[in-house]
Amino acid sequence: MLRKFRLSDKLSNKNSIYLWLFLLTWLLINFFQSAFTELAHDEAYYWMYSRYLDWGYFDHPPVIALLIRLGYFLLPDEFGVRLLTSVMGTATIYIIYLLIDEEKRSLGLFVLLCFSIILVQSHVGGFLAIPDVPVVFFSALFLLIYKRYLKKDSYFLAILLGITGIAMLMSKYHGILILVFSLFAYLNIIHRRSFWIIPVVIILGMLPHLMWQIHHGFPSLKYHLLSRSSSYRFEHTFNYLYSQLLIAGPLVSILVLYAGFTYKAENLFEKTLKYNMIGIFVFFFLSSFKGHVEAHWTALAFIPLMVLANNRIRNSKIMKKWVSWLFVPSILLISFVRFAAIVQIFPGTVLAANELHNWPKWAHQIDSLSEGRKVVFTNSFQRPAKFSFYTHGKFATTLNNIYYRKNQYDIWDFEDSLQHQKVLLVQSRTPQGTIKTAVGESYHYQMVDDFMSYNNLKITANFDRIETYPDTKFTFIIKLLNTRNDSVIFKKESYIISMFHDGHKLIQRQILFKLDNTKLGPSGDIAIPLVIKSPIVPGKYKMLVSIITSNLDPGFNSPAFTLVVKNN
Repeated sequence: MLRKFRLSDKLSNKNSIYLWLFLLTWLLINFFQSAFTELAHDEAYYWMYSRYLDWGYFDHPPVIALLIRLGYFLLPDEFGVRLLTSVMGTATIYIIYLLIDEEKRSLGLFVLLCFSIILVQSHVGGFLAIPDVPVVFFSALFLLIYKRYLKKDSYFLAILLGITGIAMLMSKYHGILILVFSLFAYLNIIHRRSFWIIPVVIILGMLPHLMWQIHHGFPSLKYHLLSRSSSYRFEHTFNYLYSQLLIAGPLVSILVLYAGFTYKAENLFEKTLKYNMIGIFVFFFLSSFKGHVEAHWTALAFIPLMVLANNRIRNSKIMKKWVSWLFVPSILLISFVRFAAIVQIFPGTVLAANELHNWPKWAHQIDSLSEGRKVVFTNSFQRPAKFSFYTHGKFATTLNNIYYRKNQYDIWDFEDSLQHQKVLLVQSRTPQGTIKTAVGESYHYQMVDDFMSYNNLKITANFDRIETYPDTKFTFIIKLLNTRNDSVIFKKESYIISMFHDGHKLIQRQILFKLDNTKLGPSGDIAIPLVIKSPIVPGKYKMLVSIITSNLDPGFNSPAFTLVVKNN
């Protein structure tokens, strides 16, 4: 097959029509998939980003929001959401091809590799409206400009590198890895006067996003570097290793990874590519020692991997035969997966099959149940986003509690608009009924005529660390602050509670203070003394102080205090 499709280096240099036919085919496949595939959960979440354009968001920088906003303005459906990422993914494939030295290009081999690797079709050159697509595009563009910059010291190229660096970092923070490993590959580049334009331009361009982070208390930094960290679990490392084999193929993965890692760089730019490839894979391997690593986080490594693997395989008859033999089963397998994303083949309980099917029906069911009430979910940033998208913009939000995590809805803080409103509370602690939805999920729900919640009220204390002994009572004073412009009167069955976390799970919960009918004026506060009994097992704990009500679990009212329980 490779022989039939093979284009010699000489032909591919003189006649580019085959390359453009390949890119057009790739783009049309992206468009077709975009038009007939329902939004994935995260895509709906990023669509919500696009409705509230800003310089930053809880999880990611803002480029994906802008891309979706522009595409959805032109076509208000799934195709519009993915319009620009589909184009950008195709452009990335073209740029990666240009990264290959001209004399080493083999279009036939490159095409076979592109169609045989899952991650290339999904996140590198794919259609999904997710931050990975723009960060890979701008990273590939950065490397293309950098390839020229290595050969020619130019202030103009340095400015372009700075601008492209901004775009990388404003797409996804992972872009910093390309900057770091490219520098490590050739440290002497800092002796060029023009080089220093690059960090200056990047820093200036990132200032609006930095100011947004400062204004909101660095939510992204806290989430990515602190909240996602956990104690070491072997399964995280094991999952990382086998997931890379799956997304790098799956059938050609060992061959492609072997080719990329064993290729000997023949010039400074290829050395830069190898530093980036190895550096990114190793970085996320080490990251698996402190928490879960999503398989697609290594997407940036596939830019250099595609180039280096191409260079290694083209000189090996055995490897080319294997790529040729594995191409047909690879493309059939990947095509089946892509078809299954459009047409539901598997039941919703298999893998994540329900993520891409029946959500318009689901949204209609929730909307009909609400009878015009505002819809409030708990502990899900994806469900309210999908509800809003598939009901053409109807309001929905989420209230997150300590059993989940914070997200962009906590920054938007729609909670004030819910007070004393009629709402449909999905997943209430005191449900009135249960609804089974079209996606196979069942929810306990409650119709609330006078909704009240306190998740955005703040609890502070004049300390951040306490030392005590096992099973010992201790007293401290908290300040409960009303962050709203209206008065708050706590309803019945509202309490202040404390919880201890040992690094793995919540181990103890204590009701400390009954808030029934307590009143706080606008922006007012009240000091409350609390008596808490420490855990019986010595150790270091995180202590949270929160407000719980009859129908809502405790929210993120206080920061995490450190409690050290010492041996007697």
